[in-house]
Amino acid sequence: MKQLNNRWKKSLKREFWPEIAEMKDPEEIAKRLTDNEKDGGFYNTSPSMSPQGDKIAFISDRDIYLNLFIMNSLNGKIIKKISNFARQYDLEELNVLFPSVTWAPDNVRLAISKKGAGKDIVEIIDTEEEDYYSLPFQLDGIETTSWSPDGKLLAFIGSNSRQSDIYIWDFEKKKLTNLTNDIFTDHTPSWSPDSKKIFFSSDRGDILQLDSLKDKDFFMFNHDFTQRDIYSVSVDSGKVERITNWALSSERFPIISNDGKTMLFTSDYNGIENLYKKRIVLTEKDTVNSVADLPAYPLTNSLNGITQISASSDRKKLVFTTLFKPGYNIFLINNPFKKKPVADKLPLTEYMYLLRHPEETAIKKDSTVRRINLDSLGTVSVKDTIIFVGEDSLSAPSADSLKSSSEKSEPKNKVTIFSGQVVSDKDTIKTETADYSGYVFGKETETPKKKNSVRDSLKLFDEKLDKNGNYLVHNYKVDFSPDMINASATISTYYGLLGSTYLSFSDMLGNHRLVGVTGFQIDLKNSDYGLAYYYLAKRINYGVEFFHTARFVFLYGAEKQELYRYSNMNASVSASYPLNSYYRIDASLTYMHVKSENLDNYLVPNTTTIYIVPMLSFIHDNVMWGYTSPIQGTRYNITVFGNPGITGVGQSFYSITWDLRRYFRFFYDNSFVFRISGGYSGGPNPQRFFLGGVDNWINRTFATGTIPIYSPADFAFLSPALPLRGYNYSEQIGSKYVLMNLELRLPIIRYLLTGPLPILFQNVIGTAFLDVGTAWNEDRNLKLFAKGENGSLLTDQLLLGMGIGFRANFIFLWRFDWGWPYNFNRFGKAKFYLSMGLDF
Repeated sequence: MKQLNNRWKKSLKREFWPEIAEMKDPEEIAKRLTDNEKDGGFYNTSPSMSPQGDKIAFISDRDIYLNLFIMNSLNGKIIKKISNFARQYDLEELNVLFPSVTWAPDNVRLAISKKGAGKDIVEIIDTEEEDYYSLPFQLDGIETTSWSPDGKLLAFIGSNSRQSDIYIWDFEKKKLTNLTNDIFTDHTPSWSPDSKKIFFSSDRGDILQLDSLKDKDFFMFNHDFTQRDIYSVSVDSGKVERITNWALSSERFPIISNDGKTMLFTSDYNGIENLYKKRIVLTEKDTVNSVADLPAYPLTNSLNGITQISASSDRKKLVFTTLFKPGYNIFLINNPFKKKPVADKLPLTEYMYLLRHPEETAIKKDSTVRRINLDSLGTVSVKDTIIFVGEDSLSAPSADSLKSSSEKSEPKNKVTIFSGQVVSDKDTIKTETADYSGYVFGKETETPKKKNSVRDSLKLFDEKLDKNGNYLVHNYKVDFSPDMINASATISTYYGLLGSTYLSFSDMLGNHRLVGVTGFQIDLKNSDYGLAYYYLAKRINYGVEFFHTARFVFLYGAEKQELYRYSNMNASVSASYPLNSYYRIDASLTYMHVKSENLDNYLVPNTTTIYIVPMLSFIHDNVMWGYTSPIQGTRYNITVFGNPGITGVGQSFYSITWDLRRYFRFFYDNSFVFRISGGYSGGPNPQRFFLGGVDNWINRTFATGTIPIYSPADFAFLSPALPLRGYNYSEQIGSKYVLMNLELRLPIIRYLLTGPLPILFQNVIGTAFLDVGTAWNEDRNLKLFAKGENGSLLTDQLLLGMGIGFRANFIFLWRFDWGWPYNFNRFGKAKFYLSMGLDF
């Protein structure tokens, strides 16, 4: 049924869209090997046929990440995915906009270009052992790798800030050579069968000598760089020969036959990129003097552009990729060099015809354009404009052809364009009764041309050049503009209702960033405000921050709860150094002025403490996010910080915290999460951690009755260790803690629209969890388990909770959890958690 439906739609298109009637879909001219609708993803690109023709290496996002796959060339079945290739620590991205994969002649190794550490590199991969190593060079850009048939050389397009050229890497000599060191743009290198020549696409025109521009005043803006033709260059001598010369088109991806006499390539000469065949060797019978003048014949007339072609060593198989239904898919053609041309020339698309014949109109023979104008009274007056045009050479209408329709007979095919609709000659228009008084129509106006517009534009261009014709250099000026301005009201599970305004500004290059935060209430003493500046121009990101926070909390006094105000005046400098895509080192030095005030009992003295806190963190993060949380990858953070006691030995402490999270994805977007975190603090005044509850818990309860803050040090450094569901906040408090979380995350509802109220639920996630943790002060007093009355094992200081939950995005991301405490003997009473925010 699906095939019948597709064939029916194609027949309708060919009947009513005559421009594409003779064109064919890619699956009508080649064998389809990938199906992105069935396999998932959008990209199946950079196909590279193995020398033996049995395998195809390609890049695909079918597994969410762009990754390297190897398929069977006969049936398209996946042989293997190069494990974890897309998550290498030095990988920023794969190059998918051009073919970046090539096979070695041994049919085992691959060379692939990718971006890592800010540069492009070439990596050699053993597809059997899955070992890999990088070649010892880096460039700003590397594309279209091509391994020579003898296996000794690797050609690729390398680019820097000035130009792109063909580079060659010699595996034996370990030497990199720039073969075409000039200003022109080169593309898609491909080897001759004897490994002595490289065929490539370039915009160099008739300039064939590589050093011919060194002593000449040559400006690229005076050169026609829109036309790309195919050339060959000798590896030994550097001699360049032109192979094609088609104006207003781009010829790319050359493939040479084993006898070296014929070439396959792609060209958009007719407006769509198709496969062509051309003889590239002159014979005695030829009447032309150049290979570029030999004709080429189309092998396909595809509706979709054919690109990124690759062939086996025996040239019996050819693969290509094209945008088809709707995504990039890979197709196979057998015996491409024996394929017969579909025509001498392909018909031009309307756009390409007008591009090649700018003096001609696109109105076809025996057609009429009837322009209907509306007068100010809303009635219709019809003036027929009849244009007769030759079928083969479309030309502009003559003055005689623009006479009234009463002086000429009506043409047999009449088209009326009326208010954006096409009306056939059988339709009638009531010109006297049509009322358009309620419509507003724009007037046709011509923009007056200035007499010296061309001269002024040339003068404007000349003003950008100095007297020697070089571009003028202007110093960059930092000018800040707003990136984001946001005001929000939030509920803190510790301190109640909070409001803040966030303002972020940066310059055009993103080298400088200013961030301001305000949360004013009553006066500055009771408000939150801060200002930060970040310098982001270099690899190391620097920051300077200043902020003030004030919090009000009810704490237990001598007889009752009393209102305290805690404030913190903070200033810090920070630096962040990325080692690569997934690892970085953060460091900071912070000055903290913390003050405690009892607002209900003025007999309690105010307490002020000053801390100077250095911090150093090592961070790894390569996770991929799902709907509400990461679903694949690893992230961990190891942080060392403390107060060395410069301002008071009694307040000194040191702390080490760690947090490791592993996300295992299965069945596309389901995941299992393992997390273990902990902290250890020592010194005269160690930091404290508390266990129990979840973050952003709205219906919160405290095991201690209120927030366990007893000093300015607690306000500054008391840290929650979450989540531990089944228990209240501050169920356990200590200077040391360990917490483990296991969680299964499964999509429950992907898309649901309820009625009669149009309430949309999408990406509702279900969770099942197990949380285990404990906190303690003295190691000798730690007791995880105890004996029951009948000698059974029970938990003591070890807290264990398990349960289920749901995540739903309705205005905000809501989290609903039910947790039960468990002591190895029985479950306790369930506790419900309503919270907002993303999961860990």
